[in-house]
Amino acid sequence: MDIRSKIRIYADFNGLVDGIVNPKRTAVVLDTYGSLRDLSNAGIVLSIGLPLVVFDASDESEDLEGHGTAQYDASRKWWVVEFDEKGVRYVSARDRDIAVDSPFHCVKCAEPIAGATWNTIGIPGLCCKSCGTSVLAALAPPPLVT
Repeated sequence: MDIRSKIRIYADFNGLVDGIVNPKRTAVVLDTYGSLRDLSNAGIVLSIGLPLVVFDASDESEDLEGHGTAQYDASRKWWVVEFDEKGVRYVSARDRDIAVDSPFHCVKCAEPIAGATWNTIGIPGLCCKSCGTSVLAALAPPPLVT
């Protein structure tokens, strides 16, 4: 897959952990509203090995960016992006106002989900009114993980 075709999503780089596949590599936990919103809006449900680009704001003109693959930590019940051998690098900042104000869309049918905000996303049963998909579907555990 071409680097330019990888999905670019927000991740909080304060949540760095050891890699799942390679513990000598660094990974970032995908446990924020921004990660969930970006995945849902792109229509992506995470799967093991999915190539992703994650970013976080560094300062006004730079972002931190890491390329890697989605991995699921069954013991902690969370998704991470395990960085490739290049790790994290600085890149020019992109327009952040669009991402902050963007609505939350259903990962399955792409309809906007009214009421899905950073402070309501954890409410049990919050689903798409059109198709019934959970707002948390993009971060669902992979099949056969208990």
